[in-house]
Amino acid sequence: MHRLIPLLLSGLLTSCASLADTAFLELARETMERVRYPAFITVDDENQPRARTVDAFPPDERFVVWIATRPNTRKVRQILRNEQVTLYYFDVERRNYVTLMGLARLVDDPNVKRAKRRAADTDRLYPNFPDDYLLIEVTPKWIEGILPGYRGDPETWRPTSHQFH
Repeated sequence: MHRLIPLLLSGLLTSCASLADTAFLELARETMERVRYPAFITVDDENQPRARTVDAFPPDERFVVWIATRPNTRKVRQILRNEQVTLYYFDVERRNYVTLMGLARLVDDPNVKRAKRRAADTDRLYPNFPDDYLLIEVTPKWIEGILPGYRGDPETWRPTSHQFH
């Protein structure tokens, strides 16, 4: 719960957010941090959703998620056409999942790329860094999940959710 204080201060969580919302978000964060490789879903030019596995950065204090990629990938072209994206985190061991829906922004600033580059973003993957390295910033609009104590609606199976402001 201590990591959610910045959300309260930033206004992404309203002051009337219940403790249940706070606990749900903390469990969602834990799942997102535990699942190393979520599915990243974009929409192509024929309105067909396209999913691929990515090595996403852990969510920050506002649940913003970053992804490193090459600038010539399909996901980049798809984001240029439609910024609405989804990250899907499935924890098979715990039978939990979190889905984060939001807006993607391509970040090509060399200073940001240098600051964000991780040890996993090796020269083997990006031999011409920073030129062949592009960041995708996903800002959340909505999060939902099936988590311990938050199993969703028993009739409709709709998962527990939270809308970011």
